[in-house]
Amino acid sequence: MIRLRNVSKYYYSKGIIASGISKVNLDLDVGEFVVITGESGSGKSTLLNVISGLDTYEEGEMYIEGHETSHYAASDFEAYRRKYISCIFQSFNLINSYTVYQNVALAMQIDGCEHSVIKSRVRELLGKVGLSEFENRKVSKLSGGQKQRVAIARALARDTKILVADEPTGNLDSESAEGIVELLTEIAADRLVVVVTHNFEQFKDRATRVIKMHDGKIVEDTYTGRHLHASAASSQEHAADDEPKRRHMSYAAQLGLGIRNTFNLPAKFLLLLLVFLFVTSSVSAQYVSVKKQRDTVSEQGTNFYFSNYDPKRIVIERSDHQPFTRADYEAIEKAPHVDKLVRNDMIYDSSVYFDSDDLPFNGYISDVKCMSRKPDLGRMPEADNEIVLEGADDGWMLGENPEAVIGKTYKMSTDGSSDAEYEVVVAGIIKDRDKSSEDSSDSEGFYATSGVGTAYLPDALISKIRTDMYAAAGTTTLVVDGNEEEVVPGEGGLVVNSNVPEGYILLPTSYDSMFDKGYAAGNLTKLSSKTLYYGESLELMIMGTYGEKTFTKKTGLKDLSEHNGEIYINETDFRRLYEKGSYQASVFVDDTRNINGMKDMLERGGFEVLVLRDHIYNFIDTALIDIIQLPMAVLVSIAVFFIAYFVIRLILKSRGVYFATVRMLGMDRPSVQRIMRIELMLESMIAYAVFLLFIYLSRIRVIHSDQLSDYIKYLSPRDYVILAGILLVMALLISGRFMRSIFKSSAMGAYREEA
Repeated sequence: MIRLRNVSKYYYSKGIIASGISKVNLDLDVGEFVVITGESGSGKSTLLNVISGLDTYEEGEMYIEGHETSHYAASDFEAYRRKYISCIFQSFNLINSYTVYQNVALAMQIDGCEHSVIKSRVRELLGKVGLSEFENRKVSKLSGGQKQRVAIARALARDTKILVADEPTGNLDSESAEGIVELLTEIAADRLVVVVTHNFEQFKDRATRVIKMHDGKIVEDTYTGRHLHASAASSQEHAADDEPKRRHMSYAAQLGLGIRNTFNLPAKFLLLLLVFLFVTSSVSAQYVSVKKQRDTVSEQGTNFYFSNYDPKRIVIERSDHQPFTRADYEAIEKAPHVDKLVRNDMIYDSSVYFDSDDLPFNGYISDVKCMSRKPDLGRMPEADNEIVLEGADDGWMLGENPEAVIGKTYKMSTDGSSDAEYEVVVAGIIKDRDKSSEDSSDSEGFYATSGVGTAYLPDALISKIRTDMYAAAGTTTLVVDGNEEEVVPGEGGLVVNSNVPEGYILLPTSYDSMFDKGYAAGNLTKLSSKTLYYGESLELMIMGTYGEKTFTKKTGLKDLSEHNGEIYINETDFRRLYEKGSYQASVFVDDTRNINGMKDMLERGGFEVLVLRDHIYNFIDTALIDIIQLPMAVLVSIAVFFIAYFVIRLILKSRGVYFATVRMLGMDRPSVQRIMRIELMLESMIAYAVFLLFIYLSRIRVIHSDQLSDYIKYLSPRDYVILAGILLVMALLISGRFMRSIFKSSAMGAYREEA
């Protein structure tokens, strides 16, 4: 079975070479019960390790069933141990975090045995060694003698041709030792059993051969003349096949061990969890920092057409260029990720101001529906001319005494409706105490002008302002007897007058000369208005002309010098010309990450879309962020990776003995590596799940953290997938590196180093 020819084994330590065994010649065969004795340091254990393939040899040749092994690599010896060898170790080499059952079952799992076979066989062996009642007890809680019996049961669980045992009865009382010797004798009838012992007396009546060693050499090799007979059970077990068929360890068993190893050492589990959490949070923090800096820089620019270029704002109009309908508004407001909808977008970028010493307010127009909260002073608007002002409580914007402003009537002007003024009553005030006149943004997200507030207006007033804006922003032309001229709505131009009937127009006397008869009355004119959004024309009858003598009678006004050249129409006709619906609206998303999705949805819904975030002129080029901050973030992430790598390596040193042990039991490198990978990958994904849990708790406001809020804002689903991939790659790299250290030497060498 085994033949050694001039085999020598040397040990190297700190430049010193020591001989373990020297020029050993030995033949061993199935059916022998060989006992090796000798004093400590005589080379007994070294010879046993060489025979079992746990250690390599430097000289000579060892044959296994006639095959040379001097050329064997570590993987070849693993295959040899798996096929031929069962070991009982002097130091037990048990997995302390496993139960008695799990330790014995491990040997059979390595051989690819089915679960039902493992279950019955393990319980049978535990009965033979007297440990049935300790099946579910952790090995770490057993006595030395009990651990020895677990090690023996584990060795017997593997149905191999060779069983080697190093001091198998060293920790047992005489009665237990006798039972173990009898058990080894029984199985030696159809196997090769090699036992190293200091206590030859326990084996002298059973051994078929006694080998005595001294100073690394065999000094005696005696056959006792005793013959062994296989038991009926053992004979039946091996009758079908002298060489039991073995399968590779199943993937299910590898997965089970990987999962078990993840949780069976709480301290190790928690330490690895903390390290992976550190990696997850640190790497994501660097990524978020870069994205946040980019956003901050991108918001420091300006837009020459829109005063409010909030990055969450999307300006829309209908593709058919018709006014928005109520159904349009309702559909948009019900869409996901819509924070608010500004229906009258045309006036949203216009500012208002008050010509009053006690109210130096200036700000933007918004709808009362968009108010952030109820007024701090006063009440909500009730009448069509009542408004609410929101501004900084700095003693300037809302006046020195804001309470005195409540209920007072003011003339309000806008920068988009020419010279129009509106009498309004301040019904309420919202004080923004977190904002001073030096701030660069307000509650509505305006980014261009500092020290601005917001005037919340009712629908009727907004509609009136919008009408005046259409009049001021469009081009109005008057065609009289084929002659076209441009007129300007407002004082000195086109003016509403209640004395003019609907469908008529009143002109100055200068228009009489355009007609052959010398008077304009009774002729038709055409009044047209063209804006960015629409075109409208009216045919009006000239009711007459006015001069100095007839001005007051026809217009109801007193001083012609203040109104000279004005053209008058009825208010109804004015509204027909300028009072149109809203052609432009703004959608504000709840998060900038949803901008692109909202843009696509609106375009599919039949709207033309302008994302203001993409049309901001930046004072600082965001490419500078990529040039400066991005490399720094990458370097920090790499540093985090290496710090975590070395910490994990230190933690895994506690696992080195485990993996060296399973290797000694015959587990091949691919299986060992898969178990290691499963353990680290599962640990990393648990840490990742904890990270996601914290983000979720922050999202639902259970915990409050600015850092977690940034994660929610800046990490996209794609980023989360990439982060998970980084953790998995890291786990794979570390497991691969660790396995190289476990398999760089012989099984026994790796065990000594890790131990």
